[in-house]
Amino acid sequence: MSIFVAIALSALLALAVSGCSDNNNSSSDAVVTEDEAFLDSQSRIGGSSTVIALPESAAESAVAPLLLDNWGLYNVANDLRATQVGVPESVKYSLTVEGFIQDIDIVEYPANSGAHYALLSMGDQGIAVVNVTDPTNMLAVLRVHVNYEQTGISWTDGGGNVTEGNMISGVHAPISSLEVYADGAGTMHLLIANKAYGIHKTLLSNLFDEVAGREADGTLLIAETDETYTLQYAGENPWGGPESLTLYIDPADTADKGKLFVAMGFLGMGIFDPDTLEQIGGYNLYTATDSKEDWFVSADGSNLDPATQVQTGVSGGGGEGVAWECTDKCLDAFTGMPDYRQAAYEITVVWHDGNPDNQEAPWAAFDRYGKFYYKARKVDVATFPAGGGATKTIAYIAYALGGLQAVDVTGYKTAGAFDPVDELIPYKSGQFRKGQRLGYAPAVPANGPDSPTGAQSKSLFPYFGAGMLKEAGIVDVQVDVAGDRVFFSDHFAGLVAISNASDPMNWHGSNGLENYDNDTLPGPGAGPDGDSLLGDHWPDYEFVTSYDMAPFDPNDNESLPTWLYQSPTLLLSGEVSGHGNSFVLMPDMVVDDSGTVDVVMASGGGGISFIDVTDLTGGVDNEAKDGFEIPVHMSTTDEIFREADGSLSLDGASVGHSAGVAVYRDKLFLADGPHGMTIWQIADGETCLATEDVHLVANTLQDEYPVTTDAGVTINPTPHAYDVVLDLDTLDTENPQAYVLSQSRGLRRVDTAATDIEVPPVLLQTELSDIYEHNTDDGESVGGLKMQDHAYDVALDGNLAFVADGSNGLTVYDIGQAPTVVVGNVGGTTRAKPLLGHATAVKLWRDVENDRKYAFVAAGHAGIGVVDVTDAANMVLIKVFEPVKTEVHEEDGVITPQYNKADGKSVDVLIVDDHAYFTYDSFGVLAYTIADLIKPLPEGMDPTDIWERGEIGERPIAVARFKLQDPELGGSAELADLGGGSQGMRFLNTGDEYFFYVAYDSAGVAKINWTDVANPVLDQHANTAGNASDVEVANRCVYVADGGGGLVIMR
Repeated sequence: MSIFVAIALSALLALAVSGCSDNNNSSSDAVVTEDEAFLDSQSRIGGSSTVIALPESAAESAVAPLLLDNWGLYNVANDLRATQVGVPESVKYSLTVEGFIQDIDIVEYPANSGAHYALLSMGDQGIAVVNVTDPTNMLAVLRVHVNYEQTGISWTDGGGNVTEGNMISGVHAPISSLEVYADGAGTMHLLIANKAYGIHKTLLSNLFDEVAGREADGTLLIAETDETYTLQYAGENPWGGPESLTLYIDPADTADKGKLFVAMGFLGMGIFDPDTLEQIGGYNLYTATDSKEDWFVSADGSNLDPATQVQTGVSGGGGEGVAWECTDKCLDAFTGMPDYRQAAYEITVVWHDGNPDNQEAPWAAFDRYGKFYYKARKVDVATFPAGGGATKTIAYIAYALGGLQAVDVTGYKTAGAFDPVDELIPYKSGQFRKGQRLGYAPAVPANGPDSPTGAQSKSLFPYFGAGMLKEAGIVDVQVDVAGDRVFFSDHFAGLVAISNASDPMNWHGSNGLENYDNDTLPGPGAGPDGDSLLGDHWPDYEFVTSYDMAPFDPNDNESLPTWLYQSPTLLLSGEVSGHGNSFVLMPDMVVDDSGTVDVVMASGGGGISFIDVTDLTGGVDNEAKDGFEIPVHMSTTDEIFREADGSLSLDGASVGHSAGVAVYRDKLFLADGPHGMTIWQIADGETCLATEDVHLVANTLQDEYPVTTDAGVTINPTPHAYDVVLDLDTLDTENPQAYVLSQSRGLRRVDTAATDIEVPPVLLQTELSDIYEHNTDDGESVGGLKMQDHAYDVALDGNLAFVADGSNGLTVYDIGQAPTVVVGNVGGTTRAKPLLGHATAVKLWRDVENDRKYAFVAAGHAGIGVVDVTDAANMVLIKVFEPVKTEVHEEDGVITPQYNKADGKSVDVLIVDDHAYFTYDSFGVLAYTIADLIKPLPEGMDPTDIWERGEIGERPIAVARFKLQDPELGGSAELADLGGGSQGMRFLNTGDEYFFYVAYDSAGVAKINWTDVANPVLDQHANTAGNASDVEVANRCVYVADGGGGLVIMR
C-alpha cells in the first residue's frame, strides 16, 4: 500500500498546537496531540443586529416606563437590548436568550395591566417571553417550542426520482415572526410564522399558561384547525416558508379587525384571514404577467411566464421512483409554480440525458439562483383616498433583489377562497384577491452597478456561496402615509425614501416608464460584434427599463445606481456603519427638525444607528449625502480598531458576518465578510493558556474598497472575507503570513509581523503585489479564466497556492511572483458544466511511493473531486462524483437497493492519516480511504461521468458516514428535527482518541468521537445563536465563526 504524506499546510492547521510550540513542520506523520476541548459553556463577541421594536403608543398606559420614556428594543444576535431612543446616547441594558432574535413584538398583558412583554421569535429555539415592564431590569419569563406535521407531500429528489406521501414534522419549528390579533370578541390570539410549515394560531393566554397552554410533548398548545400549510415542494427544498407577518388594520375603519399580510419568501406575498387562516389573496412576481421588469426577461423584453415554459403531456418515473404524468402543464394548481413533475423531467431529461432538444428548465433556473430575485421579505400596507369617497389599498413588498413592488390589493377585506376557474380581473367581492402591480423601485445589484454576475453554469443545482445573492436587495419597508412617502432599506443603499407612496405608477426616472436601456454588457450570448443580449443576465440589472442603473460615478467603486440620485428619491443614506437592514420610523417623526431621532436602523454586523432626517426635498448630493445625520451609533462590540489613516476608532469594531476562523499559538484570525480580517489575542503569549480577556489586536481595513488617506496612501482591504489560511513556512513563525479568501475578490496575502511590534490595535493591509485574482476591476483576465474569482480555500505548497475557486474549479497561483501568475487550472475554461462544480475546499497529499501529488476538492453539488497535481501546469482530473446514497425500492413485495446520489453539496475536506473526510451539508460527514479516491478509472472513462442512475458505478464507497440528526449514523434522535448541515470542521488527536469538531450551520456545533474510522459517534452538541460555518480548536477551547452570531468561544 502506498504511503501518503500531507503537504497542505492548511491541513496542518487542523492540528491545533498545544502549549506555544511552533510545530512548524509540514508533514502529518509527526504525531501532534493536544488536550480535549469541550462544548459545555459559551461566550460571544459581536453579532448581527437585525430587528428593532418600539411600543405602539405612549397613550396606552400611564404606568409603563417602557412607553413613557421612549424606550426601544433591539437585538445583537441572541442578546435582547433596551435603550432610550434619543440624543445623546443612553445606557444599554441586555438580556441573553437561547436563540438568535428574528422578531420582537411588544404586548401589554393582561390588557390595561401596565405589564409589558417582549415576544421573541428565535428560529428553531422557539418563542421566548421577556418581561420588559422595567427595561432596566428585563426578566426572562418562559420559552416554548412549536410542533408541526404535514403528510402527503410529493417531491423529486436530487436523482430525479419522485416520491409521494412524504411527511415533514418536528417539535422545534423555526419561528420567524409573531403578531398579536384581537378577534373583535374580546379574545387575543397569537399568530405564528413557522418557516418549515406555514402559519399557526393560538390563544395568547396559552403562551403564558405553562400548564394548560401546552401539548403533551411540552410544545405550545395549538389546535389542528388553527394552522395552515403554506409550502410548496418541487425539489427537496421547499418554497413559501413565511419570512414575516404584518397584521394590517385600516385606521379609518373602526370595525376592521385586520387581515394578515405574509411575506412568503420565494412564493411572494400572501393575504390571510386571521380568523380562519385561509389564504384569500396574494401576489407572486415570478408568476405575474403584469410586469416586464423582472429578472426572468426574454430577448423581446417580455417577462418569461413559467406557465409557457413547463412541460405538457409528459410522463416518467417508475422503477427507482413512482410513476408520474403531466396530462396538462407541470404546474402547481394553486401557486402556478413549476411542480415536482417538472423538476423530475428537468433532472432526468434536461440534465442527465444532456437536453437533446435544448429545452427550458424553469424549475432549475428559479431554484438555482433566480429565486433570490423573487424573495418577499417584508410587507407594509397603506390605504389612501381614491376620489369620490373611495379608497385604494396598496401593499408594498420588500422583494429582495426583485426590488420594492407596490401592489393594488383594494377590496382585500371582502376577498375569499382561491378558485382557479374564476379569473380575477376585474376583481369582485368574495374572490381571491390577486394583487395588480402598480409600481416598482429597483434594488442595488448584488455585484455592484457595473459588474455582471458572471457566466451562468448549466448545472441544475444551486451554487454554494450565494451569500451576496441571499443578502442583497430590499430588506424592509415602511410607509409614511402622512408624508406620502415610502421608506425602504436596501442591503447596499442603506435607507432610501421615495415620493408618491399613493401613486406608485409615478415611480420612474425622468425618461419615463420603460424608456431606459440598461442592457449594456456583452454576455455569454454576445454576437461577433460583442452585442448585448437581453435575458443573459449581463449585467444583473439588464431587465430594468424605467430607471437609469448606470453608476452615478463610474470612477467610484462604491457608487450606487444613478436613479438613487434622482427623482423619485428623496433620501439616500448609503451604508450606515454596515449594510441596510430592518428599521422603524419614530411615531413622532418630524422632518427638517434637527436634533431629533426620526429613524432607528439596524445594520447587521454594523450595529444600530439613530438617524435624524433633516431634509427630504430630494436632489441627493453624491459626496455629502445631505438630508440626514447620525447622532448616535451603537456598535456590536466595544473593541477599538484602526482606521485607514491610522487613527483609533472608539466607535467599536464591527463583527457580525463571521465566516471563517484560524488559530495559531495565542492569536485568532477571524474572517468577517465585509469587515475583512481581524486578529484577536486569545491566550497568554508565553504559555498559550486561554484568557477570558479576548481582545482585538489588529485589523485590516473595515471597508470593501481601497481607501486613499489625506496623505495620499492607499490602503487595500480584504473584502468579502470568507476564511483565513496561515502560512507557517514564513520566516516569522510568531506571526505567520495570513492568506485571506476574499470570495469574489480573489486571494489576498497579509503580513502580520507588525502585530507584536506596533502598539495594538494595528492596521494591516495587503499590498497590490499580494493580491492574486484572475479577473480585475479594469476588466483584465489572467490565465484564460473569464468567470468571476471565487476564492474559498487555499492549500499552500512552496510558492504554489492551490485555490478552491468556485465555478472556476481549482486554480494555481505562483505566489512567489507579482503580478498575478496563473500556473494552471482545472475546471474553469468552460462556460458549460463546470468540471469541478463549485469548488469550496481543497487539501493536498503526496503519494511518496509513486511520487505523485493529489488534490482532494469539495466540489459543491458536483460532489467530490480528485485531481493529480504533480505537474501544476498540467493538472489531470482523476474523477469527480456525488457520494452514493442507498435507498430501497419495493415492488410486488420484492425489495431492491437503489443507488442514487447524496443530497446537498460538499463543503469542506480534511486529511487524517490515510483517510479523507468531507462535510456534505445535509448528507452529513463522509470518510473515504485515500487509496479508493485515487484509484484509476477504467481506461477511456470520462472522469466526470463514472456512474449511471441507480448504480454505484466507479464511485468510491465511503468507509463511514455521520449525520447529526440520525441516530443510525452516529447522531441523536433528540436532534432529528433540527435543520442545519455540516460545514467547516477541525480534527483533534488527544493521543487516545480522535475528535472531529464540525460547524453545523443553524444546528450549532457537533463534537464527534471518530477514533474508530468506521463508527463515528456524537460526543457533544451545542447550539449557537447564528449559523456556524467554521470551527477551530486550541488551548482547550473551541472557536466558532457563527455568521450573524459573531465569534463564539466554547469551553
